[in-house]
Amino acid sequence: MKRNIILILFLCFFGWSIDAQQKVKENFYNNPVIPGDFPDPTIIRVGNMYYAAGTTSDFAPHYPLYESTDLINWTHIGAIFHETPEWASDSFWAPELFYYNGTFYAFYAAKRKGDRISCIGVATTKDVHEGFTDHGVLIEWGNEAIDAFVFQDDDEKFYIFWKAYGLNPDRPIEILGSELDLNKLSLVGEHFSLTDYDDGWKGHGDEGQCLFKKDGMYYMLYSNGGCCDNQCDYRVLVARSESLKSGWEQLPDPILEGGGQWLCTGHGTLVTTTDNRYFYMYHSYHAVDFEYIGRQGMLDELVWDKNTGWPSFKNGTYASDKAPVPFVNTVQNREPVYHDDFSTDLNLQNWQWDLNKEKPGMKLRRGRLELSSEEEGFIFTGISPKTGNYIFDAGVNAGKDVESGICIYGNSHNILALTVKENNLVILSVKNGVEQKLAERKINGTSNLTLRMESEKGRYFKFYYSESGNAWIAIDTIPESGIDGHFLPQWGAAARTGLLINGADKGKAIYRFIRMEYKFR
Repeated sequence: MKRNIILILFLCFFGWSIDAQQKVKENFYNNPVIPGDFPDPTIIRVGNMYYAAGTTSDFAPHYPLYESTDLINWTHIGAIFHETPEWASDSFWAPELFYYNGTFYAFYAAKRKGDRISCIGVATTKDVHEGFTDHGVLIEWGNEAIDAFVFQDDDEKFYIFWKAYGLNPDRPIEILGSELDLNKLSLVGEHFSLTDYDDGWKGHGDEGQCLFKKDGMYYMLYSNGGCCDNQCDYRVLVARSESLKSGWEQLPDPILEGGGQWLCTGHGTLVTTTDNRYFYMYHSYHAVDFEYIGRQGMLDELVWDKNTGWPSFKNGTYASDKAPVPFVNTVQNREPVYHDDFSTDLNLQNWQWDLNKEKPGMKLRRGRLELSSEEEGFIFTGISPKTGNYIFDAGVNAGKDVESGICIYGNSHNILALTVKENNLVILSVKNGVEQKLAERKINGTSNLTLRMESEKGRYFKFYYSESGNAWIAIDTIPESGIDGHFLPQWGAAARTGLLINGADKGKAIYRFIRMEYKFR
């Protein structure tokens, strides 16, 4: 009898132990929290809702917007701009969100039409789901002003900080600041430097600053190093001061840097939770997928040393691959499949296109997407892949007079595609503007064709087609390892995956569906 009781207790304890271990496993999240190309992220909290946005460079719509209630599950809700601001031409970088008294503000960098000098603009809205109204240039500073950040001090005054002199050969880069009139959207008084070399500041190339105040002390997280390719060494450093305008003390070593699965960490924004914990959203390259998928949206918690007063990251100086969830009873959800049958245009609102080319015509008709263009050359629309290993399918009703298909798109001069026109399938590359046919195959029919692309590491690609939807035929003249797309990513922006049409044909490409199946690591 005693033996049976002991056995029952053991089994109960063992079962509880397994259940507890499973619950512990559920209490972790994996980085990135916003996968895919999401550089220079900004994050704010309004009540219990968090909002984030990131750089889009030369893809539109400009600056995708996300919202979340738990910091680890993010919903794409639109963009800061669906139409390009009148004053701006390209290079839409480093947005910074700010909220005050019922109004959302977006400070952003873009190149101005005409002289193509990078300036900082500002836009506002009462409802982030409805997009922002642009108010034009706020800061013009020599050859370049980028990386805006807005801070409200204890005396209710507002300040804006930005990176200056990045393109000036005669002086080093500095992080400058100025008082800001938030009502008039204008600078107030004289500017000042946070990185004053005459005041003892050490280092160079500092950018991506984020300021906050804790226990009467000002802190600044900032980044330096190479940010944007596979030779990068980006990292996060910290400085503090009792005065906003002078006397900054720097920690010499990075508090966040690349190592393990994630490399080249930096350019982020800090947000506080309702229970006054600090979380830093920043970007980082995956050690395998690197610039082919881009700088992805990461999250780590910042904590303070009670003795020294200096902050550090809770999980160490390397970007976390996995960390405890910020809030109890939350579980990270990762959807492995993205599917659109074109029954609604809801997803199309967030598709991207090349800012330097015509926006393609996209119209839904009876469950089909009609893609059209009047501009010469290949016109693209699509999405940013979430990981380097994926399968992308598209149902195509190919026309006799229209070249259409699927592709990986860096810009209009760098494309890898599988196209169809009449009864002819072609794998082609456009490299530095030079088009080359890599493989070709004749097919029987085109009315119910499905094209497939398999990606490995975001770099190597294989192409297939099916006339039945389930029997896949490889284009077997390509290398066994796949076609190397090393030429596709452009500086500061990863390639996109999606659909294209040759605008020279002046027709419509008909698509029945798209499907993206991710293989998360």
